[in-house]
Amino acid sequence: MTNEDEAELHRLCDLLRQVEKNLDAGSPKREAVKKAALGLSLAFIHGFRDRIDDLATNLGRELNEAEKEHLRSLAIDPEAPLPR
Repeated sequence: MTNEDEAELHRLCDLLRQVEKNLDAGSPKREAVKKAALGLSLAFIHGFRDRIDDLATNLGRELNEAEKEHLRSLAIDPEAPLPR
């Protein structure tokens, strides 16, 4: 992990810590935030920062036809409504 990666990880974990502090002590959301920070730390340690940045940048975008076809090949309907 580079110094830049480490600085970014600390920045993100500090933000998650601020979110956690605003949640009730027994809240399941607090557990989720804590586990998200741990997962983020593991991902950075194992060199997946670029992948995480790419996923975050493209979150919610429309899939292209090749991506839809790949999902269909996995028996996943890309046109199905998302669960709520």
